[in-house]
Amino acid sequence: MKAHPFLLAAALAVVAASATAQDAGQRAFQVCSVCHSVGSVGDKVEGPNLKGIVGRKVASSPSFKYSEAMKKFAETHPVWTEELLDEYIKGAEALVPGTAMNNAPAMRNAGARKAIIEYLKAQN
Repeated sequence: MKAHPFLLAAALAVVAASATAQDAGQRAFQVCSVCHSVGSVGDKVEGPNLKGIVGRKVASSPSFKYSEAMKKFAETHPVWTEELLDEYIKGAEALVPGTAMNNAPAMRNAGARKAIIEYLKAQN
């Protein structure tokens, strides 16, 4: 069966858009990578590894020493959803008073937060 040129072009556009979104998320995540990793590397001293964060239990990396504020937050927010991550990245201190998380000014940007979350989802 011969592929229709329109379908082929549409498929290529989807792949390109996905790659572009992934690239945007990876670029936006660079701010986070100062304290966090997403690969097979373990936790950093400053922050836990975020591989598999979407859907993971809050404050659950066994080798990271979480703040008391984050442990208490985990009692009422058991799982990292996309919405919760967005809220946390937007203003960690407002959501979890006493957390050690330091937000970069770029994280106030909804598009950057969305790109980071999409990037993190792809790392699961």
